[in-house]
Amino acid sequence: MQTAKRFVLSLSTLLLVSGVALAVPASANDGTSGHASAESGTTGGETETEVETHAGTLKEQFRLNAQADLAAKKAQIKERTQEERLKSCEARKANLSKRMDNAVRHAQNHKAVFDKIYQRVKDFHDSKSLNVDNYDALVANVDKAQANAAASIEALQSLDISVDCTSQTVASSISTFQQAVKSTRDSLKTYRKSITELITALKGASTSTDKSTNTDTNSNETSQ
Repeated sequence: MQTAKRFVLSLSTLLLVSGVALAVPASANDGTSGHASAESGTTGGETETEVETHAGTLKEQFRLNAQADLAAKKAQIKERTQEERLKSCEARKANLSKRMDNAVRHAQNHKAVFDKIYQRVKDFHDSKSLNVDNYDALVANVDKAQANAAASIEALQSLDISVDCTSQTVASSISTFQQAVKSTRDSLKTYRKSITELITALKGASTSTDKSTNTDTNSNETSQ
């Protein structure tokens, strides 16, 4: 019985010693592993130079990606802007076409009215035999203004611009037409002004003739 107890005790001691022996190498191995792991940061992985090179590559990649992203956003904005311009042009297309047609017609109508007035003024001058010192110069001025107005209207009409919203030159075409309309209006204003100056001169001459006629009549009556 005692022999059995001693055997069990010896086994227990052996197990205890074995446990301690196993624990010591384990601790030693942990230390060695930790040291190796620490060294792997400098020798087992990337070196400092390699890290810097990698970082530089990533930096350049970031820059290229940013440029590509910015270019894509600009393209989207440009496309959206073009779409908005197209929609705006389509919405105004009918109105623009109508204004273009009316511009020529209105200019022609105004000139026709001025032409009639001018002819009546000349007829009045001839029928009354009015004496205007600068009549020829005034008429020449009106004739020049009349010719300029006619040329402007003809140029305006010859543009024959159609509003094509899909065309890249539609904005330039509309701007050209607007400039032509402005030039035509200015020429008509000059034409009207020259006629007004002629009428003013004739009015003065007419009044002077009437006064002279009245004076002669009064003198004859007095002498009788």
